[in-house]
Amino acid sequence: MASSHNGGSYHLPITWPFRAAGTVMIATIVWFCTGWGIRDLGPEERLWNHMPIFWLGLLVTFALCVVGGVVNMAQARRRQAALAQE
Repeated sequence: MASSHNGGSYHLPITWPFRAAGTVMIATIVWFCTGWGIRDLGPEERLWNHMPIFWLGLLVTFALCVVGGVVNMAQARRRQAALAQE
């Protein structure tokens, strides 16, 4: 975990998009494995929207990672600009 020597957490990068992406990815992998496990029970057994929800989960995971990276880069640029003005 990141730490800081000043009083505020303003200087630390955000982590919530990456933690949310990890949670979504775990849920997506569970959905994927459960779908194939149910399908192994027999030809008529299917998990509702097995593959579309899997692909949606991967897309949401990717989007959260991109959002986290963009927000952290923007925050770093603001911090650098504020330090340059001092």
